[in-house]
Amino acid sequence: MEKKIEEKLVFLNQLYKQQDDIYRGMAARCGLSDASFWVLYAVTESEESYSQNDLCNAWFFPKQTINSAINNLVKMGFVVLSQIAGTRNRKAVELTEEGKAFCEKNIVPLLKAESKSFERFSEEEQELFLTLFEKQLAFLREEVDQLTKEKEENHKGE
Repeated sequence: MEKKIEEKLVFLNQLYKQQDDIYRGMAARCGLSDASFWVLYAVTESEESYSQNDLCNAWFFPKQTINSAINNLVKMGFVVLSQIAGTRNRKAVELTEEGKAFCEKNIVPLLKAESKSFERFSEEEQELFLTLFEKQLAFLREEVDQLTKEKEENHKGE
């Protein structure tokens, strides 16, 4: 691999980790696990209701992780699960009054900080950033899928 590409990828991954550290720090300051923090973040930022399955699909968490996070948030009194009309067993994750107050104090300021930081880009920079980030993720997914396919083919030949 060309050294410059390798250095750029190391830097990119360090940036990802630095961003993760910012969010992990926010979760810790709130006294929450990462998963519980992201559940509250998702429910706060969305105007739509999320089921547990929706949270798994939208935020790329394993079902057990989301289930545990929601159980903890229920115990803390921050969320309740309510039956979604017209479904057999789907339940919406909804904030309680205590949860709304907690999120207003802890999650909403972060959402505002994110907006302010992103607004510092021009409209063109915002679009370019999102386009390139999405493109790089798609390319990475293709490459990893290819590695997985090759590995499976090699195991069949053994």
